[in-house]
Amino acid sequence: MSLLAALVLAAASARVDSVYLTTTDQRLAVRVAVSGTPGMVAVHREGTAARVSIMDAALGLQFAGGRRFSWTPSDGFDPALLAASPAKLDRIEIAATDSEVSVLLHLPADVSVDVRRDTRGLLLVFRSAASPQPERAAQAAGPPPVVAAPRPVPVPAAPEKAGPEPKREPAVAPPVAAPPVPAAPAVAAPSTPVPRPESAPVAPVASPPPSPAAPAEVDLAKRLFPAKAGEVPAGSSVSELYPQLFPTGTPQSQPETAAAVDAPVAEPSEDQGAVLGPFRVRASVDARYVDADTFVEASAEPTRDKYLEVQPRVQAAAPVGAGRFSLEYAPVFRAFATYDQVNSSSHLLAAELELPVGSRVTLRGRDRFQSGVLDTRVVDPGGEYFFGLGRFNRNDVDAGASVVVGPRLSVELTGALGRVHFVEESSFFDYDTRAVSAGFGFELTPTLRAVASYVYDSVPLPDERPQAESTAHSARLSLEGEILPLLTGQLAVGYRSQDAPNAGPGGESYTGITLQASLQRELGQDANISLYANRSTPVSAFEENAFYVSTGVQGVLQVPLVARVELRGGLGYQWNDYLTVASEIGSPREDRILGWFVGLRRPISRKLLLSGAYRKENRSSNIDSFDTDSEGFYLQLEWGIFGAPPR
Repeated sequence: MSLLAALVLAAASARVDSVYLTTTDQRLAVRVAVSGTPGMVAVHREGTAARVSIMDAALGLQFAGGRRFSWTPSDGFDPALLAASPAKLDRIEIAATDSEVSVLLHLPADVSVDVRRDTRGLLLVFRSAASPQPERAAQAAGPPPVVAAPRPVPVPAAPEKAGPEPKREPAVAPPVAAPPVPAAPAVAAPSTPVPRPESAPVAPVASPPPSPAAPAEVDLAKRLFPAKAGEVPAGSSVSELYPQLFPTGTPQSQPETAAAVDAPVAEPSEDQGAVLGPFRVRASVDARYVDADTFVEASAEPTRDKYLEVQPRVQAAAPVGAGRFSLEYAPVFRAFATYDQVNSSSHLLAAELELPVGSRVTLRGRDRFQSGVLDTRVVDPGGEYFFGLGRFNRNDVDAGASVVVGPRLSVELTGALGRVHFVEESSFFDYDTRAVSAGFGFELTPTLRAVASYVYDSVPLPDERPQAESTAHSARLSLEGEILPLLTGQLAVGYRSQDAPNAGPGGESYTGITLQASLQRELGQDANISLYANRSTPVSAFEENAFYVSTGVQGVLQVPLVARVELRGGLGYQWNDYLTVASEIGSPREDRILGWFVGLRRPISRKLLLSGAYRKENRSSNIDSFDTDSEGFYLQLEWGIFGAPPR
């Protein structure tokens, strides 16, 4: 282990190295392998779940790249033992804040949890109300006692499910850490049991680290109406060409039993990534054949082209004290196309740091760089810019702080800078963005967080296009986490007042509602439906408009079929409305975009998947020159080299 890794691990008093199923006294149990000496351990019942909170602890290197994990025991443990056990354990969740690690066990209400300490950490033993307590030896002096305490504040994040088939994950911002609620008076701690052999540990399946996000408008727009055929957003697969044709990553493998029966700690599996110094690295590569309409000419006329596209992805994450540092690189290389613009490459490079400072302050910083030609939605999330293309560079930097001021209340501060620069001639223009926000965050439930904030953003005067200069003030309320049972994601509604003094008549201002939504509803085993919605005011290059009002909604359905085949389909509709009078028609321009896609996906082996999709898009405008009709077919191979990042 490198010196940096050693310093990182030494920052916390205790590290949770692994969590896995085991047995003791012929009872189902969960082993929490801990290195170092944790603080107080609290057990609290939450309806159909029991929460075990380990104070003064952090996640070890095996969990690098994430702070929340979830897996289903039945996916990788002996079904006979699960059936015979009174516990009926449905799911295990692991969540970490800057001061504690929580293990959430989904159990029937009549099953209690006994916590036992030993040299390897904690042993969580399940006991039904009708079952007598096993005899225990007297507890030796040493570790702090286990107490019954009020529920500690968890990390509000959407749960994810491990299993052999891919699951779509909603895009969720990093959670805000909160201090634990003070514990209730201590009760007698379970005594240390006589050591007994345990069954083989099962390593949890870790969720991939959240990708550093582009501005919310860009992310949602790419989901709603991704770039035209052949326009692959930087850092995105063909899944994002047309409403994320293949929205999930390679399937995460089931937990695997270690060979040694008495192994104290489960070694990280290859599917969780490879260890490189302090980093845990995930990598994958996609290769796809594309036969689709492209827009590479100076007018809005589609041109058919066929080409090969290869996209490797690498993500690396390392713990930094109680925080996390992550890197991502995702280039896209194209070849064998007829047009040079289609053969161009795209690049995404991102870095993110989340660092708790003390017990009440969490700092965050992100830098995201994107470069390309065909990735038009990166430049213009509303889709006005889709022809007359040129190579561009986009860089977005943002930083924020979350300051806890109460058990469930925090102050949220953020600032962001963005720059779009074209290195080749195009039909769009260079522009910068600035934004700051301040607000309050409140934990409504253990899995749902609300933030009310004021936002100021601006587009400084562009040299090429003074009409685009604008300033705006917004009041926004957002929800993030489990909004309703089985419904998770992010929902933000705002009221915006925007001024553009250099725009043409009718387009100098806008006052109205803005919206951003990314929601997922579980329908059953490996089946879900996702909803994306957006209402925003992107900058405009059309005549005298400073901006236009873009509103879009999209639904995506994913269902399993026979023979491990997965069906995915989606339907989306977008309204783009302009405010100034267009010279050609004597009224404001209006564009309507209707799109749909359908695709099939099936694993060939544990790490190799084959998928195919067809998509179609129709753009109808009251200006005839912008009417378009395009379609495309995609055939893709996905190879998860190790711990594949999400596609």
